[in-house]
Amino acid sequence: MRLTEEQIIESLKKTDGKYAPLMINSIQEQVSLQDGYRADAIMDCSIQNGPSFKAIVEIKTVATPQNILMATRQLASYFVDNKKVDRVPLLVAPYIGTKQAKILADKGISWLDLSGNMSIRVSNRIYIERTGKPNRFPDTAPIKKIFQGTSSLVSRALLLKPDGFASLYEMVNFINNRNAKVTLSTVSKVLKSLEEELFVNRSKSLISVADSEKLLERLAEGYKNSTERKRRDTYRFVIENFQQLSSGVVGQCKDYLACGFYAAQIKGLAVTDQITIFVKDIEQFRRKAEEKLVSVTPDAEFGNVIITETNDPGVWFNPDWRIIDSVVDDIELYLEMMVDTPRGPKIAEQLKRRILQKGDTDGQKAD
Repeated sequence: MRLTEEQIIESLKKTDGKYAPLMINSIQEQVSLQDGYRADAIMDCSIQNGPSFKAIVEIKTVATPQNILMATRQLASYFVDNKKVDRVPLLVAPYIGTKQAKILADKGISWLDLSGNMSIRVSNRIYIERTGKPNRFPDTAPIKKIFQGTSSLVSRALLLKPDGFASLYEMVNFINNRNAKVTLSTVSKVLKSLEEELFVNRSKSLISVADSEKLLERLAEGYKNSTERKRRDTYRFVIENFQQLSSGVVGQCKDYLACGFYAAQIKGLAVTDQITIFVKDIEQFRRKAEEKLVSVTPDAEFGNVIITETNDPGVWFNPDWRIIDSVVDDIELYLEMMVDTPRGPKIAEQLKRRILQKGDTDGQKAD
């Protein structure tokens, strides 16, 4: 359950020395200041056996980067014409993350959170910084699942088309035309979270990525922690005449996708003697192989083909259909390589440059 503004103020009144050497002596709530500005609170503060000051307080119950940026603008608008040396702008929230702290530092705004972290600067008289304490209010943390599963397709689409989308409908069609299935509601919810995290620029006529590199990093973090990835089932088989399985029609959904270092080899980024593939249904794959007179024999020790069974939508999104092999797209392969140590990260760096430079120039499918 998230804290209300009133609960945050009550918590500040009962600090019991938690912010020492900073002392909160008194708090006045909902104060009207000149020029029509209304502060959430004014705090009388002091340093133990030292100077005192007044803080004009803006409270945020949820400290998303977007909320923090808006709060800094509100505080700055008051202090433009009210530069009293004994008054400082101060933002208070249940927890201030690293990204939010940087925004506040860049704007010259002091802050503290109820988890015990703070950065207070009063002219050249006072400077206190204490960070590293964990979030005691996890309900206020940004949603992490937007970088996993079906939700991750929104970020992947933004990376594939950095010039942006004219509407939500265009984005939904873009995703669903690339071998995926996503709803308008899902795209809308994920975009709202991405916007709060300042990953998206959004106007009436354009939705586009604000920082492609940071967004790719968050996708990698989500992939690393994905429960879907961790519970995949992997098998080893001996398959003779493996290439015989690739005799499908280019552009149609096939029964498997090359992945890992095998996919990197197909893309000209690595060399390997092992074939690694994804399938949606291992038994269905074996039946179709038998239809093409290809033998698929289990061999946990000497099998030349490693097969992973998964329905993770990220795997099957935007595949690279080729006449000989069907391959996961660059973003999916980048994510795989990032967690495949020690060799994988070097290949991931090559893919990263290609992803950030290339965008949607492949034009593999029409929107």
